[in-house]
Amino acid sequence: METLYISQEKCSVRREGEHLQIVRSGEVLTNVPLPGLKTIVVFDSVSVTAPALDLLLRSGIDVIYQSVLGKVKGRVISAKGGGITTRLAQYSAFMDPIRRLEIAKSIVTAKIRNQMSLVKKYQYNNTSHDYDSHLAAVGGFLKLLDKAGAIDEVMGTEGVSAKYYWDCFRHLLKNPVFTQRRYRPSPDYANALLNLGYSFLSNEITTCLIAKHFDLEMGFLHSIHYGRDSLVLDIMEEFRAPFIDSWLLALLNKRQIRSEHFRLTDGDWRLTDDGFRKFCSLYHDRAPRWRNKFREQANRLKTALVKGEPYEPHTV
Repeated sequence: METLYISQEKCSVRREGEHLQIVRSGEVLTNVPLPGLKTIVVFDSVSVTAPALDLLLRSGIDVIYQSVLGKVKGRVISAKGGGITTRLAQYSAFMDPIRRLEIAKSIVTAKIRNQMSLVKKYQYNNTSHDYDSHLAAVGGFLKLLDKAGAIDEVMGTEGVSAKYYWDCFRHLLKNPVFTQRRYRPSPDYANALLNLGYSFLSNEITTCLIAKHFDLEMGFLHSIHYGRDSLVLDIMEEFRAPFIDSWLLALLNKRQIRSEHFRLTDGDWRLTDDGFRKFCSLYHDRAPRWRNKFREQANRLKTALVKGEPYEPHTV
């Protein structure tokens, strides 16, 4: 086990000899041996004692502190370092145009297939729109994607396909508040929720990739821009539809989040304080069931790069 996630509420990580103990209310929940461990991720209410932290750092094990909403709060990095094998494999794949294109294609193919799966799942609740013709068109884009010879072609195909997807998405909403996908400022509260949901997803993916010692700025689909975590954006593509879009579609159609949970400020829809608290509560209920999938995907990417194998993205 390379990465240990400690999410039990109100527990502490203590040192016991040359291993760790996870303790809550005086009860030892588990003993953790250190051989093979490279990173531990601890959530909000977990405390790490000074002796335990000293043992971890001397053993070359990093500690990542994460909020319950997935945001990385900070890192304690061992002076011994680690992860060079992963990063070398990542750099090598990036510098190989054929390998990079292969990975980019697989990511976008998974994204489009996940979008199609969402539409197929919900279309039977709304027969007033011609979903089949849209899905057929998207199927054609998948064939074009397979023949793409450059990253720009892959991005272009993804962009055109997305227009068909978002047109389907707006018809799946019972309340016709959403007309098209737009970023900030959010022109409606459905777009506002999508923007917020994706920011939370970004936090989740960031934690998992950091734990595997990736260089976050070097993606395969998204190009390098100063200060942008392109690899995070890459892996997010696989989870946007199944993790965020489908969830928000259900929240809006069930009216768990409504227009009164928002305020309009300078043409930008934003959640009120009460609305944000409710969103966070609902997210907290959903996210734990998905975190193993995020971790598994980061590990899949690492394995594929280090072993030189095809990358298998997440699909539903």
